[in-house]
Amino acid sequence: MYRIMEENDICLVKMKCDGGYTLAEMLIVLSIFILIYSVSWGLYPRFMDHQETRQFLTDLNNDILYAQQYAISHQAYTSFAIDSALSKYQIYTMEDGIVRSRQIPHDIDFVKGTMNLIIYFTSNGNVSIAGAWFIFTPDGTYKLTLNIGKGRFRIEKL
Repeated sequence: MYRIMEENDICLVKMKCDGGYTLAEMLIVLSIFILIYSVSWGLYPRFMDHQETRQFLTDLNNDILYAQQYAISHQAYTSFAIDSALSKYQIYTMEDGIVRSRQIPHDIDFVKGTMNLIIYFTSNGNVSIAGAWFIFTPDGTYKLTLNIGKGRFRIEKL
């Protein structure tokens, strides 16, 4: 459709009415979408393994803090123990028994460093032994360091 040029118009403008996209445009967009999808699908398993490791380390951190808080709030000696043979860790007390138990993913291994795979929290939240554990994951090796005193600890990637 053409517009008639008036006195104040500078040039003639061609106005075209399109009702949709051409087949070539649709094929280009579809091929780009398929390319992006196929690349991302190949990276998905690696991403999920990384997320599983991160989630486990977050849960481990929170559960150790929970064991410490449980010892303080219940005024009881609380233990956090890792059982490598059964692939799980447990929080327990002498009075209440097992308070919490969680499975360890099959591809994560704990190795004792300078202390055994058990932490004892006293009734005021302090630890009885300081030391380190090594955590081997598909993403790399981590070190859990437990400081003497107030039961502070950290998990860091080596």
